[in-house]
Amino acid sequence: MTLLESIWFVITFLIISVVLLVDPKSSGAGGGSNPVLGVFSSPSSGQSFIYRVSAFLIVLFYILTIVLSYLD
Repeated sequence: MTLLESIWFVITFLIISVVLLVDPKSSGAGGGSNPVLGVFSSPSSGQSFIYRVSAFLIVLFYILTIVLSYLD
């Protein structure tokens, strides 16, 4: 297993853990019991940081997947 494959596996597990740990239903912001109003509320700074990190990890995953497919 090469270094790129190892990094790819680590990124895969990081993406899975971020998705499982972040529960958007428990955000606390929003309109009480109305689930439609929760869509229109803006995420907190912590949530937007997690969203940015997860987006970066997903982009990095796709790039590494393409690179690994060309190297093999």
